[in-house]
Amino acid sequence: MEQKTGLLIAFEGIDGTGKTTLAQMLKERLEALGHSVVMFKEPTNETEAGKKIRASYVEGRASLDIELQWFIEDREWNVTTRILPALAENKIVFLDRYFFSTACYQGVRKNNDWVSILELNRKKFPEPDLTIIFDLDVQLAVKRIMRVRSNANTFEGIQNLRDVRALFLEIFQLDTIGHYILINAEKSIEEILELLYTKLLEIIDKAPLKESSSKEEEKQEK
Repeated sequence: MEQKTGLLIAFEGIDGTGKTTLAQMLKERLEALGHSVVMFKEPTNETEAGKKIRASYVEGRASLDIELQWFIEDREWNVTTRILPALAENKIVFLDRYFFSTACYQGVRKNNDWVSILELNRKKFPEPDLTIIFDLDVQLAVKRIMRVRSNANTFEGIQNLRDVRALFLEIFQLDTIGHYILINAEKSIEEILELLYTKLLEIIDKAPLKESSSKEEEKQEK
């Protein structure tokens, strides 16, 4: 995988946890400090595979193998076309869902095998500098979902969400490769925002983004 120079932050968890809202708020806070932040969502609306995934939300899910292939195809485009170029420009990249969601949502269909799905994706795609897992009681998550969508899609049945949530927690507890923080999404948005804002500033301070490629070249020449 191509060397990255920016920071890659993944926002993960079942729907209804507030991760998208908080990602946008964090983006605005960091931009106010002068950081260049871009935010992408998976699956995308830009590829045929991504469109098929989104259509399956309401039309019914494809087989596990086909669904996994769609996610890989869509992610390959997203990483190659948007994520790696942004990282090469020393930007902070926020991802609203990444291969951890694939490992959980598709892992449930694969006898809870999230390990092999993570391995497959890690061979192809960059590891985030931080993966934020938003955890929330499923009943509360569904209530939040229903406030904005009258018809929950097939990915969001109560038992399915319970199983998916369990896999997110397993990844947090058992995966030794990723860099994780687990967020109790029952807390207020303001409280979570301040916690994550502080955490991201710590990461930026410890691994400061390169000012420019030309300045890096100057340093190497000295």
